[in-house]
Parts: sequence; C-alpha cells; structure tokens
Amino acid sequence: MDRVKERERMARQDLEILMKVDQGELDAMTQAILDASRIYVAGWGRAGLTIRVLSMDCSQMGLRTHIVGDASTPAVKEGDLVVIGSGSGETETMKVIAARAKKFGAKLGLITGKRDSSIGQLADYEIYIPRPEEEKGHPDMMGGSFYHVVVMVCDLLRGYAMEELHVTTADLHRNHNNLE
Repeated sequence: MDRVKERERMARQDLEILMKVDQGELDAMTQAILDASRIYVAGWGRAGLTIRVLSMDCSQMGLRTHIVGDASTPAVKEGDLVVIGSGSGETETMKVIAARAKKFGAKLGLITGKRDSSIGQLADYEIYIPRPEEEKGHPDMMGGSFYHVVVMVCDLLRGYAMEELHVTTADLHRNHNNLE
C-alpha cells in the first residue's frame, strides 16, 4: 500500500461525503441543540465514541450535557434533546433509548448513515451521512470515512452553535477539562 496515496484517497473521500451532508439538516440540529434544556448523547461502538465529541463540545460552550449510560446522567424529560449516533440507525440498544427518550417527552436527534431506519422514524431531527459504496458490505472497511465525517459534523454543530451563542475560543478554553 502506498501510504501517502491512501491518505490522499481518504481525505478526498471524507470531503466528498461531507459535502453531501444536507445543510438544512445541520442547521435544524444546531437549532435543536440551542433550544434544548439539556443535551444527551448516546451511541454504541465507534458511533458511541464519536458522538461523545458533541457532548464535550456542548459542555465547553457552557451547555448542560450528559452522556447516556454514565452514572451521573439525570432523568430525561420534556425540553431535553437526545442525540443518537448510529451508522445503521438499527442498533438495538439505541432503539430502546430512542423510544424511551420519546416516551418521556424529549426531542430526538439522529446522526446516521442510513435513511428510513427504525431510529430515524422516531427522530425529530436527522443528519444523514452517506456511506461510500466501497464501505457498504465490505468487512474490512468498517465505516472509516463515515466515522471521520461524524466527528466533522459534530465540529460543525459546535461551530454553528458557538456563532449563535457568541461563544469564543477563549470561552471554550475556560470550560475545558482542567482535571486531566
């Protein structure tokens, strides 16, 4: 493998996917984040790891945020937003969490690689990230570019929210974890 060419291929693929994400979906999710009393994030596997970026960013902007499954996560209620990261939109545990979020009156957001998924049918907001053809059904790919773009989408949501809230990079640094 030519490692330099592989980096170039990956960067081109990530850009191509990111440019296919619908701006209206990004804007709607940003507004949902801004409107929420509290933001909860949930995901499993790679999606769970990447969606945590959104919670960290919300925290550093001064928003109230929690990661579903952490022992300190309070009960969800009306006015809250639960954002699930799920490549398939069919992850069993996330389907249960989505249904419970709706049961307790929370709005539901989904960042996914599959339209018309079970979770998507419950979602109030959805950001669809198209998967490249070579990742579909290819056991060695495991959605690499999809997850890269999830992180970029979370970064965009942070940037859009910062702009609306008039939060600066200096504000983010003041709220950055200082226990590390």
